[in-house]
Amino acid sequence: MAATPLGEVRLRGGSDGRLTAELAEFHCINGRGFGGWTASLAAAAAARSAGGKQLRSLHTVFSRAAVAGELSFDVETLANGRTASAFQVTVRQGGEAVLAASAWFADPELFGGPGAADPGAAGEAGLPLGPAAYPRLSWVEKVAECLGGFAEYAVDYAETYEEFEGAFRDGGDSVALWICPADPDVLRPDAPSTPGLAERLTDIMQLDAHLMDAALRGRPGDGMVSLDLAATWYAPARVPAATLLEARGRTQGLLASTWGTLTDATGVLRASGTSQCRVYPGAGSPGGSA
Repeated sequence: MAATPLGEVRLRGGSDGRLTAELAEFHCINGRGFGGWTASLAAAAAARSAGGKQLRSLHTVFSRAAVAGELSFDVETLANGRTASAFQVTVRQGGEAVLAASAWFADPELFGGPGAADPGAAGEAGLPLGPAAYPRLSWVEKVAECLGGFAEYAVDYAETYEEFEGAFRDGGDSVALWICPADPDVLRPDAPSTPGLAERLTDIMQLDAHLMDAALRGRPGDGMVSLDLAATWYAPARVPAATLLEARGRTQGLLASTWGTLTDATGVLRASGTSQCRVYPGAGSPGGSA
């Protein structure tokens, strides 16, 4: 179990050795499982066998939409050395695969120190570094209730839902926003066997929630679903805290590619992510993952 701003990522181990989790309606958007949540469950399933190593990279392929109900997890060990381990996780529902994830874990010492401030970070570019200078986005959780655990602040983002579906969608290919835990008191220390897991899972949720927006920005009236999500971390894990998400997107035909970074409040680049999306013309904003 890991306590994240969007709730406890909790897995169950049965006497028969089966690993399962319950996907609640709360973690679904328009009836489809939020991909950031299901990908986090897969990462947590792999972390159970990582022996105290921290998540270094995760590549998740969404093969079909998950719905509220029980999920089961098959974890295959691909490599398990002294300082690094790799696992393949297949998540199933009703006998069908809904996603597959490949995860690398590394000894925390391999990450080195916390890292130096990135010269390209917002603070170095003349923008205030930190969420306090920007307007709070109170509308996001009204569209996707499960995202209410995040307090989000617009750097380059729609400040209302009407703007998101209107002027915001009329052009551009980038977004930027600060994301913080709405209630830091819900976070608890990780178990010794899974150090830094809550932060890594929170990052996965942030990337899946907003990378797509950069591609949606130039597609008025269209909808998209994520086909995959890949994330890589460059710094040792910490507790979830204020994070600047900056993303770009590009659409070609009915496919979109997005990429972005996560920078902390000291200007350190902590992680990057990419996602491929399927475009549905005229379908609005269905959200979720394939």
